[in-house]
Amino acid sequence: MKYIPNILSIIRILLVGLFVWLFWQARFVDAIIVYAVAFFTDILDGYLARRFDWITPTGKLLDPAADKLMVLAALACIFIDKRHETFYLVLFVLAFVKELLMLIGVLMMLKSKVVAHSDWAGKMATGLFVLGIVLTLFSYVVPHIEPWNIAVLSIAIALSYYAMLHYAKNQMFAPRQKNGKSDLIQDEELAAQIEKYIDS
Repeated sequence: MKYIPNILSIIRILLVGLFVWLFWQARFVDAIIVYAVAFFTDILDGYLARRFDWITPTGKLLDPAADKLMVLAALACIFIDKRHETFYLVLFVLAFVKELLMLIGVLMMLKSKVVAHSDWAGKMATGLFVLGIVLTLFSYVVPHIEPWNIAVLSIAIALSYYAMLHYAKNQMFAPRQKNGKSDLIQDEELAAQIEKYIDS
């Protein structure tokens, strides 16, 4: 039973491929439904993991990976389709650069066996990205939505960079005690799991 959250994360990753296919088939309503289902599985697996203590090292990797993959896939589809509109190009580049910097930060933190965990800023940014992407998808059906999706996505990207800087300040560059240990709660099991995946 404790692997149910992991199974939901895997399903969410598989839904990325279905979403991309539906998008390029111009079945935007169906793509919105798939995106909404993926978002629901994200909420459900997080709830189950916390409610029943079904938290595993693999789940700690799969959950954020599935989230980021769906967001980046959706942004890439929108960018490619709207590649002649500067806003979407800038948005995709900023989102990609932010995720790359976060990945570099995670790898650096592995040396201290410290793993970054999402806080309110990161969660709000993710929520706004979901809302902005859904509004953008709806704009293919209801064109008048377009100004609102741009506003939401702009706030989301700004908040995501704030979250990244917040992580860096409070986790990557957190003050250390005299004995060299970080004040942060360290997650050696998860760090070792990530190292194993990288080496494999």
